[in-house]
Amino acid sequence: MLFLRLVLLTVLSVLPVVAQTNPEYLRGREAEHSGDIAKASASYQAVVTSNSVLKEYALWRLARIARSTGDLPLERERLRQLLAAAPSSRFADAAALRLSQSFFESGDFQSAADNARPLSLTKNTTLSREALLLIGESLARAGKNPEAREVFTRIVMQMPDASRPDDFALAAVRKLDSFDNNATLSEAEHLLRASVYQFNRDFAGARVHYQKLINSYPQSTTLPNATFQLARGFYLEVKYDDALKAFQKVSDGYPESSSAREALSFIGSTYLRMKRYDDAIATYKRYIERFPDAPNPERPYLNLIDVLHESGRHNEALDWVQQTRTRFRNDIGGVLALFAQLRIHMAQANWPAVVRDADELSKFSDLGGTRVPGGTNPTEISFLRAYALEQMGRTEEAVAAYLAIPDGRNEYYGMRATQRLLALGAQDKSRSIVQMQLNALLNQMKSEQHEPARVAAQSALRLTTDPKTREQILRRLQAAYDSLAAYRLPKFEMLPVAKKDPESIAYALFELQLTDEAVPEYLAKLESPKTDEAFTAAVLAGRVGLANRAVRFAEPIWKTVPADYVMELAPRQLVELLYPAPFSDSLFKHATPRNVDPKLVLSIARQESRFQIDAKSIAAARGLMQFIPSTANQIAGELKLTNFNQDDLYNADTAILFGSQYLSNLFKLFPNQPQAVVGAYNGGEDNLARWIARSRSTEADRYVPEIGFSQTKDYVYKVLANYWTYQRLYNANLIHISQK
Repeated sequence: MLFLRLVLLTVLSVLPVVAQTNPEYLRGREAEHSGDIAKASASYQAVVTSNSVLKEYALWRLARIARSTGDLPLERERLRQLLAAAPSSRFADAAALRLSQSFFESGDFQSAADNARPLSLTKNTTLSREALLLIGESLARAGKNPEAREVFTRIVMQMPDASRPDDFALAAVRKLDSFDNNATLSEAEHLLRASVYQFNRDFAGARVHYQKLINSYPQSTTLPNATFQLARGFYLEVKYDDALKAFQKVSDGYPESSSAREALSFIGSTYLRMKRYDDAIATYKRYIERFPDAPNPERPYLNLIDVLHESGRHNEALDWVQQTRTRFRNDIGGVLALFAQLRIHMAQANWPAVVRDADELSKFSDLGGTRVPGGTNPTEISFLRAYALEQMGRTEEAVAAYLAIPDGRNEYYGMRATQRLLALGAQDKSRSIVQMQLNALLNQMKSEQHEPARVAAQSALRLTTDPKTREQILRRLQAAYDSLAAYRLPKFEMLPVAKKDPESIAYALFELQLTDEAVPEYLAKLESPKTDEAFTAAVLAGRVGLANRAVRFAEPIWKTVPADYVMELAPRQLVELLYPAPFSDSLFKHATPRNVDPKLVLSIARQESRFQIDAKSIAAARGLMQFIPSTANQIAGELKLTNFNQDDLYNADTAILFGSQYLSNLFKLFPNQPQAVVGAYNGGEDNLARWIARSRSTEADRYVPEIGFSQTKDYVYKVLANYWTYQRLYNANLIHISQK
């Protein structure tokens, strides 16, 4: 724990002079940590009695102790004391909410509602909605259902973003449904409640309302979409037989609706996932005939090519590539068909054809990128060309091609190119070629002109693992950076964190070396910090596990720095702000025993949430590791957590436990394949298995291009780039390996 690292029993003997009773607070913390609740309570009470600057902290901890021992009346007394003594405390909102919750847990529902009402009026949206939910629950428990219904309806109707119903809206519609049982609601109400369930991936809850709407309002114009959404829920639950029937109802029953077009596309996708390839092919052909002027008209052609590719019917797939290129000669569809052809040639190990395809693709300015499914980018094409050259034994050309791909932060293929270069340098048959190139670069970096020297030095680093040679290169590179304005990193000064003021809570806590409480207190008091203040706040936040704030500060700074800046030469503090390593205790407790590299867990958390523990995505994924409900429930079952609640994922330790367990499962499916594991984490294991099978290889450089979801492909790029950077920067104990 952070507490163990920051607070030692010997601290008291070396502390500067502070308010006389402040050390009692430290004694209380030590006693509480060791489990001596009586001693802790006595120390905290001494702080309260003396009216110390730390009185509010002592009262907060006394309230927590009372709660942990089941003494809810005493908890409420402590909370009232805190609110009376320090109404502007950083604990004030939490204390007020907890006071209401304590009444609720004691069965005093009227007091719970009364105490929560002022909080429901606050400008803090999350707090006000949580208070409203508590009021509604309290009124319902008190038997005041009409009043409770009004509150729950208000929660649903006043969502901050109606396109992204939050947890409070979900809880509210569940309560409203419990009131209504089997009552028939209006069309609008059924659709509203269904949308809240559907967004939060409670497909069973959504299905009830969609089905009731279909049954009760057979003439409604909303039926096509309701039936489609019902089918989509089955599809996302991997209930393909049910999904197929529902999609077919939309396609056949409402042929003129826009939902029919989407449904027919999903029918093809469903057949593909069921491995009913002939049916999928027939469906996409029917789509082409039926909707020739649909938006993105190239999509069914490309889907058809993928089905033929996946089923191993390569000649037919290549025929459709030519038809698609002819049909979309001057459009993105033709480009994507050519990329599909390159991937088919890779699956066939037809390397000369891959080179030809890559050369042709390099002439196009728009390769789709992450904008469209099945898109690519110039860097991927350059890498695949270099890879094909390597497979053909054209090593010298391959080395030059790999070196031409820039390496740097967030550069997945640049890092892969470097890894392949180092692998070639370790092989007997290619070592001399790599060494010859290295020698040439070492000579070039001796140039007195810093820009050519920089380029040569950065390339040379990619060809050797020899410590002495790398040290020589880094010295020259540092000199180049010092002389090139673009490569000079901004400098910041770490400021004193608090004035020596006995009235400053932050200062008192810093003096006691209780950094875990001192830093949040310090951060809470900052308003519009200037540059050095913001830097100081970010560094301190990173030290106590508030990594989200550290990254938030660092990213805009690093965006001004060239992407190929070698991180080994950057100041340690600036690197750790961009790539922090928080939650080490949880990582070693949960990831290591499951044979999951903690650095990979960090890499996923960094991409998923930027280490924000209360994050919730547009797909209703929760917490640090962004779990959707169905996966979270699966993992909770594996871990035998009988009382698991989805909101538990907002606890960092729980999120890391779930993430480690899930990654362990995925590594069993895809041994020693981090790209596949990361892709499956985002896009699903069944999809990754399909894409790997389509590539006819378990080598990442052959199956990553096959990833069909743009978001998943980009996710693999970013997480693996994070992972390799963490591997470069940190040792096995998550201690930074730094030259500065």
